[in-house]
Amino acid sequence: MVSNIEKTWLVAIVTAVLVSCGNSLQAPVSEQGEWQVANGPIIVSSDTPAGSFRVQESTPAIFNSEYNKPIGESTTISSGISSNPIVSESLSGVAGQTHRVRAGDNLMSIAFQYDVDFRALARANALDPPYTIFVDQEINLDVSRVVDQQTERNSQLGTIVTDNSVARAQGTLSRGGGLIRQTVGSNREPDWGWPHQGRIVRGFQADVNKGIDIGGEVGEPVFAAGPGNVVYSGGGVQGSGNLIIIRHSDKYLSAYAHNSEMLVVEGSRVRAGEKIAEIGQNPSGVAMLHFEIRVDGQSVDPIGLLPKR
Repeated sequence: MVSNIEKTWLVAIVTAVLVSCGNSLQAPVSEQGEWQVANGPIIVSSDTPAGSFRVQESTPAIFNSEYNKPIGESTTISSGISSNPIVSESLSGVAGQTHRVRAGDNLMSIAFQYDVDFRALARANALDPPYTIFVDQEINLDVSRVVDQQTERNSQLGTIVTDNSVARAQGTLSRGGGLIRQTVGSNREPDWGWPHQGRIVRGFQADVNKGIDIGGEVGEPVFAAGPGNVVYSGGGVQGSGNLIIIRHSDKYLSAYAHNSEMLVVEGSRVRAGEKIAEIGQNPSGVAMLHFEIRVDGQSVDPIGLLPKR
């Protein structure tokens, strides 16, 4: 039998234990509310090719889930968790990207590097001739909008000129008596010639080799494939070595890469067949000329334009 005194002590002990446990126990997750706060930045790793996202909040909110665990200063969690703000650290494709101008860049070399038309690139960045850019300037590479606008304009027949006196000299009269002005020469295709007489060691492949590789010996001459203006002469385009770009018209460009010596400077006017450089080596040490032709900024197979030999 338990005495009254012993009963009194048991009640006191049980009461003390219950009070102590009540202070340390936490309510179930369902009763705590939906959000908890964790200190330190959260790194959200995406499963998509877009890369990773970094959240720089000092006290980001984390939704209660299986991820609701003690979090240190830098924790990797699933991209399914909602956090705000989220900033992408890497983007794929040209759309949405920018290029930071480096010393030696110009608009032509940037357009060449990203396979875009220099005119569309200029319009996308509100640049007018002579297309002056500055070191560390951000160049918008998304030209899709301006290309669409230009395509819409090109669908029109032309600009009507009411002065008929110049019709015979400048264009063709329309039935209404006005003149549809015709652009002469600005998009004219040059009479192409071979830049070097060596054999082709690698052909054009749109996604792999955007031109043709012509074998040769270091120091052999490289010739301009057509008349035009030198718009780039330098070594700033990655993977191209010493590169020369010639603008033949608004529509046509040609490019000559991996030169050991460059004999023309930007702004030079060259004739078809004029020596502009000497053959050098590609990054693998092979003596060759890499030659490209661009039409409206897009690479085409030079074999289809060069004369047969």
